[in-house]
Amino acid sequence: MSGPRRKRSRIQKRPGITRRSFLKGLGIGTASVGGLSLLQGCGSDNDSTTATDNRTTPSDNTPTQNVQFLHSVASGDPAFDSVVLWTRITPENTNRTVAGRVDVFKDEALTMFVKSMDFQTTAAQDFTVKLICNGLEQDTVYFYQFRSNGKTSPVGRTRTTPAAGNKRPLNFGVVSCSSLAHGFFNAYAKLAERDDIDAIIHLGDYIYEYGTGQYGNVREYEPATEIITLSDYRTRHAQYKRDEDLQKLHQRFPFITIWDDHESTNNSYRDGAENHTEGAEGVWEERKGFAQRAYDEWMPIRLPEPGNRAKIFRRVQFGDMVDMFMLDTRLFDRDLEAATPINPTDGVSSQPDRTMIGEEQYNFLINGMRASQAQWKLIGNQVVFHQWIIKPGLNNPAPAQLGELLAPSGLNGDAWDGYSAERQRIINALRGDDGGEAINNVVILTGDVHTAWVADITDNPNQPIDAVGGYNPITGQGSVATEFVVTSVTSPGLDLPNQIIQAIRLTSPHIKHVNVTERGYSVLRVAEDKTTCEYWAVSTILERGGSETLSATFEVADGANRITPQGIYPVDVVTGLLGV
Repeated sequence: MSGPRRKRSRIQKRPGITRRSFLKGLGIGTASVGGLSLLQGCGSDNDSTTATDNRTTPSDNTPTQNVQFLHSVASGDPAFDSVVLWTRITPENTNRTVAGRVDVFKDEALTMFVKSMDFQTTAAQDFTVKLICNGLEQDTVYFYQFRSNGKTSPVGRTRTTPAAGNKRPLNFGVVSCSSLAHGFFNAYAKLAERDDIDAIIHLGDYIYEYGTGQYGNVREYEPATEIITLSDYRTRHAQYKRDEDLQKLHQRFPFITIWDDHESTNNSYRDGAENHTEGAEGVWEERKGFAQRAYDEWMPIRLPEPGNRAKIFRRVQFGDMVDMFMLDTRLFDRDLEAATPINPTDGVSSQPDRTMIGEEQYNFLINGMRASQAQWKLIGNQVVFHQWIIKPGLNNPAPAQLGELLAPSGLNGDAWDGYSAERQRIINALRGDDGGEAINNVVILTGDVHTAWVADITDNPNQPIDAVGGYNPITGQGSVATEFVVTSVTSPGLDLPNQIIQAIRLTSPHIKHVNVTERGYSVLRVAEDKTTCEYWAVSTILERGGSETLSATFEVADGANRITPQGIYPVDVVTGLLGV
């Protein structure tokens, strides 16, 4: 989601989509740079470090020095036979190489030894360690611990994925948008307490780039200024990795991550960003490279092309149940968003030639889904895919009072509404209108907007006759996929009156649920007969702790490609909206 927009003055910034800017838009007045991070293969039975319990053997030939594991451990991008293991060592002497090893076990008590792996790291990698541990068993829980210079890290837990032929049910924690300045990560803490999660899907805005007080004031940032240099980005990642709740979650489950804009800077795209002033804040290509390098160093991500930090869109497979396609809708091939508004009648950009993902990534997505043998295809996507329609169309008339309330305007050009031609191309492919086979059981997972939305995906939500290419809002016929937009961990939602939210609902029949006030996380449960998304809300973000509640649950039946019907808009919604 857009954060503070830059003004000419560098002293103050204002939020992007706020109550004021939203209502104004509706016409309603208001009173890759430098070296590579370390990435090695895990020792197997045929390697120099064999699967024998040689854990008392020193693996460090460097002089002894004091080291600390201040940033705990993490794992990520699991496969059926491997997983990425991560840590960061804080040494006393930063001019030396630091060596050590990681030990892998099958039990939390660390008695069932599996294998060890040696490593070395230096200041060139910011003393991060990232290792691909291979030769593992499919669908198996492992525990691991790093050691160096006589010190040991916290114990981490991870899990490999099911292999081909395995079709067991899967559960994913889904999170996005964790602004440290806006509060505490209680959503992470609650997720870490669960025992029913296979992996965490993080949809972006894992860190934020702003300085202290520029966007939120609950907690202060390190460094205190907006991050611009490589050192800045590393320092901000380091601060996040010291948060105790985030550490707990990383210690419990493997992460599958994708960046959004704030891992670089607000509203970033291939050639620039809204929150970047060329010259005063350096050269964009360099700043983008700094952000990508720090992300690679500090996150347990497996690059699809080793050494190419600019490409992170990739496929993660979970047996025959799930193929997960993680997209990059920000930095890889995204054009600058259109300057002219979105048509509020149909959510279509007036400059439709913009690309969000580009040809290479489009082919990766569509060809990959068509070739997939998995029952469900999940798309990890940063920005809202479905249309936000805020003015009734010809096929969806509304009472005069509602028409007067909603003035023609664009709303969120940063989302797929601003790149509608490419969105339509994807919808056509899902339906099979591009000459290929139709693609079923596609579920889009989205973050960015700090709010919860549930929607059917169709190219014409306000044409009620699905037989002629439209969409039936009661049955969901005409939908080709579904989208679950998850709320934020802490980042602020849309401060909008209920009247406006209900207006969007009434004029956007494909949207089945909206919640703009709650912070939390989602649990996506994938089974053969259905996929279910649970929305969990935390009671507070202003202090550490609190409780959680199940806010909403929605289902998608196997082969249906639409949200299970929940009924039509109740009469009290309409009468409450119009004040009658």
